Amino acid sequence: MRLILGLLSVLPFPVQHMGSGDSVQPRDTVSVIESVTPALPDGVDVDIVGSDTFVRVRSVGHDVMITGYQNEPYMHIKTTGDVFVNDGSQTTLINGNRYGNVDTSNFVESPTPVWRKIGTNGTAMWHDHRVHWMSPKRPAPIDTIGTVVEWKVPFSVDGIATTMTGTLFLRDKASVLWWLAGFAALLCAVVLSVRRRREFFVLTFLMSMVGVVIGAMQYLGLPDGARITPLILMFSAGASVVAATSMFMQRRGQASQHIALSLNAGAGATLVVCGWLCADQVRAAYVPGIDQEWLVRMLIPALLGIGFVATIDGVTRIMRGSTD
Repeated sequence: MRLILGLLSVLPFPVQHMGSGDSVQPRDTVSVIESVTPALPDGVDVDIVGSDTFVRVRSVGHDVMITGYQNEPYMHIKTTGDVFVNDGSQTTLINGNRYGNVDTSNFVESPTPVWRKIGTNGTAMWHDHRVHWMSPKRPAPIDTIGTVVEWKVPFSVDGIATTMTGTLFLRDKASVLWWLAGFAALLCAVVLSVRRRREFFVLTFLMSMVGVVIGAMQYLGLPDGARITPLILMFSAGASVVAATSMFMQRRGQASQHIALSLNAGAGATLVVCGWLCADQVRAAYVPGIDQEWLVRMLIPALLGIGFVATIDGVTRIMRGSTD
């Protein structure tokens, strides 16, 4: 029985990785818009979403036509706010993959646009190969400020040819010292696991709830269509439910202590998996969806530290038959 409980304690709460094709990721590259000429009229706004992932144009009461890679009509925002994409444009096909790794040999460019309606809110957001680095390998900057490439994206506003220009930069990674937050959390968890068992269980629950809050902030910090798979939110929510149950079982008396230990270890293992899957956010120059990047940089090491102690504590105590 103890062996079964020990094995169960290392199984994370069964939340699912959505496995979506989200391309907003932690990155060390960032695209910056430097000019739009001529100046945009009131009601039209352009920006970059997700470091270098999407170009976004928002328009109210204006007709905007975005040009594809072959100078063909690619996306169209009408004055009514209806948004269309040209399925007869090879740009539409190529933009389905960050690095353009698609087979275009059988694609025939349509001589006239094949418009498909994709929105009604006056917002066009698309993945544009002109504004990011077209390789999974780290780029080499061409100067001391990290310039990778200068880019241009043409479009028109109410029939007036307009050009957006910008620069892709390589930024320095965040300091490795952020991982010290995990070491501090680990030490705190070790002390509580030895001396104050009830508070140790509470710590696992509180850490999970902090993950829920920060994970929600990160998920909601990106616009619809650009949101990442909310791993921190999902795994932290799962861990919080298991940790809350473990605290309840701990208070039910000696007969329930092995169950409480197993559940707390399971919550800890869930936090470890979460931290491992999201570890690249600790040092990436860009952290998706949140302006207060330091929150994520501290959270992930702390999840790993507390989760590791909770997992090892539960497994070893169950295997030894000790609940004290």
